[in-house]
Amino acid sequence: MQEMINSMMRFSAAMTMFGMQQIQNAAELAVDSQSALKKFRENLDAVTDALVAQLDESSKPALKSMTNLGSDLVDRTMTAVNVSALDPRELVHTTEDLMRKTTDSLADMMKKKRATDGEPQPAAEALSHR
Repeated sequence: MQEMINSMMRFSAAMTMFGMQQIQNAAELAVDSQSALKKFRENLDAVTDALVAQLDESSKPALKSMTNLGSDLVDRTMTAVNVSALDPRELVHTTEDLMRKTTDSLADMMKKKRATDGEPQPAAEALSHR
């Protein structure tokens, strides 16, 4: 159990750092060529596709909802703000803040789930209640 928890924490940390690195790369690439931006997007899409392939079907509606919410937020922000006026450093700070809040939210969700799950039952006992 300890190894599984360590793996989950390592995975969460790696995903957070990967995301922050990619946002920083995107901010730096904002002044670079379109081909560099395309490669950056393709890298993110490849990692996303690998993760989505591992999701249970029951999780996919939540993913779609979160994706739609994020896209809507970006669309509204770009409509309201002059894109050329965006400061890449501020974009990185905002993204870091959003990722921190998301991580905190997910951690709270996991704590609540653990609290409602209760103690696991032995298999014989669980099967005898059927």
